[in-house]
Amino acid sequence: MCAPAAPLLIAAGAISAAGTGYAALQSAAASKYQARVADRNAQLDTEAAFRETENTRTAALAHYRQVAQLKGEQRVAMAANGVSLDFGSALDVQRDTDMLAREDAQRIYDQGEQAVRGFDISASNNRAQARAARSAAKGAIVKGVFNMASTALSTASQYHNMRPR
Repeated sequence: MCAPAAPLLIAAGAISAAGTGYAALQSAAASKYQARVADRNAQLDTEAAFRETENTRTAALAHYRQVAQLKGEQRVAMAANGVSLDFGSALDVQRDTDMLAREDAQRIYDQGEQAVRGFDISASNNRAQARAARSAAKGAIVKGVFNMASTALSTASQYHNMRPR
């Protein structure tokens, strides 16, 4: 092969290796960005779980206040009609109101816990996705280094084969 082709071969190999390195850096940067997004999503899910816990407590308190108001209205109505509140149907009504109120409160807490569980699962999934993206970034760099080395070795081999013997 003629001598002017050797510098072209070396230049082509260098450009190819540089392109491979740049592609590896770009891939790593994209994976790191995905990791940051997943970390942020996990943080948002954790905050949403906290807010849901607070909202559940607030809903339960509002429920207890409504029940207290209802019980007060029941007592006033029964007392206004001369019904004794300590036994019989009046007492049964109060006990039923308490029972239904506890069931409703439990439902409020159960729904809140389910919502929090969903946010916790989502946050966990996002953290795992972030770890995977960081791993992919490292893998892209390692792959890029190996590909650059392969390109350099291939260029060196071609150069060696084109030298006069």
